[in-house]
Amino acid sequence: MEEMIIKGSVLALLLINGLLDLKKGEVSLLSLGGFALLGAGLNLALGFQRPWELAGGIAIGLALLILAFLTGEAIGFGDGLLLGVTGIYLGFWENLRLLALGTLCCALIQGIGVALRKVRLKDRVPLVPFLLLAFAGGLML
Repeated sequence: MEEMIIKGSVLALLLINGLLDLKKGEVSLLSLGGFALLGAGLNLALGFQRPWELAGGIAIGLALLILAFLTGEAIGFGDGLLLGVTGIYLGFWENLRLLALGTLCCALIQGIGVALRKVRLKDRVPLVPFLLLAFAGGLML
């Protein structure tokens, strides 16, 4: 039951923000704040992560925020914030896995788009829909 609540929360977070990222090229700070509070509350109530796992999960988002700053937002700040929130639920290793698989999905699909001349290499790409794809695919395995 605990795992269903956690995974359902992450799925809802990624679905809401994936659709927003596709439509508007941004994530909802309100939803990120709400899901962050929910995740913190669930973690306190259910104790599903140790403090260092929680900190490690959030650190992935912080690393992306630093990378966004250093690259002039080649990676968006919203992506870093979102991965900080997913880290509250998933911890370090699962959040790193989400980022790696989402990035891989993005690279593969965009690579096909470039090969078919549907997109250009310099086009901005929303990351959150690919994170959703990776997470949902992982739920099916």
